[in-house]
Amino acid sequence: MNCKKIVSSVFLLTLAMLSGCGSFEKDKESLLSTKENQDLVNAFDINKEQAELYKEQLAKPDVKAEEAGKTPKVEVKTAKDKTTKDKKVKDKKLKAGLPESTAVVAPPAVPVAGAYPDDYPEILKGYDAKSEAIWGKFKSRFYKGEQSIMAISYLGVTAGHITIFSKDVVNLSDKTAFHYYARFKSRDAYRYFYWLDDTIETFIDKSTFLPLKYSLIQREKKQNVDDLQLFDFNKLKTYHWYKRVKVGSNKDEKIENYIPRFAQDSFSALQFVRGLPMNKGEKFDFPVITRGKPWLLKVEVMGEETTSVDGNDVRAYRLKAETHFPGVLQKSGDINFWYAADEARRLLKFQAKVKIGSIYGELVEYKPGVLVK
Repeated sequence: MNCKKIVSSVFLLTLAMLSGCGSFEKDKESLLSTKENQDLVNAFDINKEQAELYKEQLAKPDVKAEEAGKTPKVEVKTAKDKTTKDKKVKDKKLKAGLPESTAVVAPPAVPVAGAYPDDYPEILKGYDAKSEAIWGKFKSRFYKGEQSIMAISYLGVTAGHITIFSKDVVNLSDKTAFHYYARFKSRDAYRYFYWLDDTIETFIDKSTFLPLKYSLIQREKKQNVDDLQLFDFNKLKTYHWYKRVKVGSNKDEKIENYIPRFAQDSFSALQFVRGLPMNKGEKFDFPVITRGKPWLLKVEVMGEETTSVDGNDVRAYRLKAETHFPGVLQKSGDINFWYAADEARRLLKFQAKVKIGSIYGELVEYKPGVLVK
């Protein structure tokens, strides 16, 4: 199975879970426990001056967000909310200080086009020509404190869970950034057969919604991987460090590569899609950078439908995604995503076909956050 052709690192990691497929409540405590990871900026041999640009510092608190946070405690919502209760849910959110359905921040600033370097690849210029219009339609949706837990299944068996957090607004040098964090953990009941405990983080420029820093740390039974990407959209460059420790197959590399003026990393792409128009028939092609290399993600909005999530009917937008790579534009197969047809547009589920069967992810618990404007 060629994992590199899966839409994002989120689902790339879930493939590893298939080797080690207990109850959710038993696993939940360890899944949500704080996991301290070393900042990969410090782990790799990075130029000191460059490293300082990507060290995290908490930004000044958003006054409105802080005031909203002092309102009565928000009850944890799950995917069991029925569409017949939409109005009640909306009223509860308003009382809790959450945004009204019309409270969407303005589109981020579109990066100013400049001259390309003489050796800049022509194919990336083509990506930019298509992507600029997409960024013009995008509206940012960052809900500080938002938390989603998804069960990952293969051949009808739950192999593990993914939890996705929208964490703090932070500073990376002179940039203000949204911080997203996810943890992927196989079920404890199968730790003797196969185990993994992986984390992925992305920091996204608040003003442009372009990635600044991405890191993936895989700690698994058969391998350890450290994967770091730093993005400089002024120079149109990405700097990638990668280290894998695996019996008989160690790898240690550094890549410096040109990137498109408009791009996402393989984790931020999931959040970027939430801010795009969800009109049936809309199509969005935009580049994603994975391990220092760009590839094209093609997304089509299939329309709004009622779908079953955790045994309940929920209105959702269904999106079909496929990957295309430079050169032969090799197709890896379609992946379907369902995002809630509400203002938050939380990810409800996904389904990806593989050589044998399908990988399926479904939201089993959700905690709303506070919209950061």
